[in-house]
Amino acid sequence: MTSQQQDLVFFSDNSIVSDHSLVSRNSSLHIISHLEGTNPSWLVSSILENCLVGTANLVNRELNRKIINRSQVTFASFIHSKAFWVPLSRKQGVDLDSNPNFQFVDCFSDLFTKQIPNPANAKPQVSKVFGTICKAIENQKSEKKVVVVECPELLLAATDLSSNDLVQHLRKVASLCNTLFVVINTESPLTNSTGALPDDPVFRISDFYVKLYHMSSLNISVQPLSTGRAKDITGCLTVARGSQPANPVTRVVEKEYMFHIAKESVKLYYR
Repeated sequence: MTSQQQDLVFFSDNSIVSDHSLVSRNSSLHIISHLEGTNPSWLVSSILENCLVGTANLVNRELNRKIINRSQVTFASFIHSKAFWVPLSRKQGVDLDSNPNFQFVDCFSDLFTKQIPNPANAKPQVSKVFGTICKAIENQKSEKKVVVVECPELLLAATDLSSNDLVQHLRKVASLCNTLFVVINTESPLTNSTGALPDDPVFRISDFYVKLYHMSSLNISVQPLSTGRAKDITGCLTVARGSQPANPVTRVVEKEYMFHIAKESVKLYYR
C-alpha cells in the first residue's frame, strides 16, 4: 500500500464524536455495522477513548489533546463482558476499570439463565434489562452522556421480542443521552428476509435494521474486501449520512477508507 495514511473523521469539524453532539438537546443515533471477519472492536475502543478523554490515538493523530471529563459513557453489551473491553482500551491509554466516567452494564453474563430465563415469554424480562440500562444512564450526573449498545439484535434471534419492542427500548435509551451508538452485525443470514414469516427471527432482525436506519444520523460500515483479505489491507470502512439530519452546526463527512490492522496499529487510507 503506497497511499498516504489518513486520519479517521466522521464530521466536518474534523471530529469522531463532535463537541456539538455532546451538548445538543436532540439525541443522535449512530450505527456501527459489521460483517463476520471484520470485528469492529478497534473502532469501538477508539470511540470510547474519544468520548472519555478526547484523543483517538489509534485512528486519528490530530486528536492528541486530552480533555479530562469530556463525557460520561455507559456501555451495554449483549455479546461481551467488561473483561473483553478493558484490555483493548488499556492499549490505547484508557483504563476503563478506574475511569469514573465509564460504566459497563453487563447484558451478556447469565443473559439466558438469570436475566432472561424464559425466552419464549421474554418481554417483561427484556424490559427489566433495559430498565437497568436506563437507570445507569440516569445515575450519571454529567450533561454530556454517550451510550453504546452492542448487539441488541441478539434478543430478536433468541426471544419472542418484536422489532418494534426493541426499537422502543432503544428510543428510551436515546432519550436519556446526547449520542447513542448501536453496534450491529449485518451478516446476510441475519438480514435475508426473502420468504420469511413475520415470526421468523430473520424477518424481525431485518425489520429492526430497517427501522433503526430510519432513525440514524450517521452510519459507519465495516466490511471485508469484496475480493477477500489482502496482505496489506484488512477491510473497508464507509462513513455515510443517515436518514436523520446531523447536528445543524456540523455535517457528516461521507468517505470510504481501506484499513489495515497490525498487531499494535490500525492504518487507514482513502479508497
